[in-house]
Amino acid sequence: MEKIQRRNQLVNAALVLAVEAHGDQVRKGNGNIPYVFHPIDVANEVILYSGLEGRELELASIIAILHDTVEDTDVTIAEIRERFGAEVACGVAFLTKDERVKKMGGDTKAVLLENLERLKSAPSYVQVVKLADRLANLKVFPAFWSREKVASYLDESVLIARELGIASEGLQARLLSNVHSCRVSLSIIP
Repeated sequence: MEKIQRRNQLVNAALVLAVEAHGDQVRKGNGNIPYVFHPIDVANEVILYSGLEGRELELASIIAILHDTVEDTDVTIAEIRERFGAEVACGVAFLTKDERVKKMGGDTKAVLLENLERLKSAPSYVQVVKLADRLANLKVFPAFWSREKVASYLDESVLIARELGIASEGLQARLLSNVHSCRVSLSIIP
């Protein structure tokens, strides 16, 4: 009972931080959707489809809720470490894009490849969050994306599924299935 209470306190604290940090942010290109729904959706994907259990599921859920706070808000890794511990902070750091790659002239693909390379050395419960994040992102594309951008994003999604799918067969299968469904519905067949 005490473990469940502690877990629930951490999850609730993560939700409070995510809501406060993301504040009035909305989903890119979909201005009516509060941004905080995205990390909650990612956490739901992890909980329902990752196959993780126990401590790994707890860590992955909290990391999923916080995964964009450092990248998109003023929250720091140090703050996350102080509030949630080193494992959660490390997980969020693995999922935070390294903007130095972009500043050195790297395009979106270069940033993704660098991120995937780092994630290969992350614990599997962190890799699961990346799979769930991409799966959640496939649900609603920004309205301003071109057909070519969507096609490229779907190709990147397949790469993520192949590189990190060993962490969760359930999420890998969902991701590949959703990519296929998106391609069929948008008539974007490679």
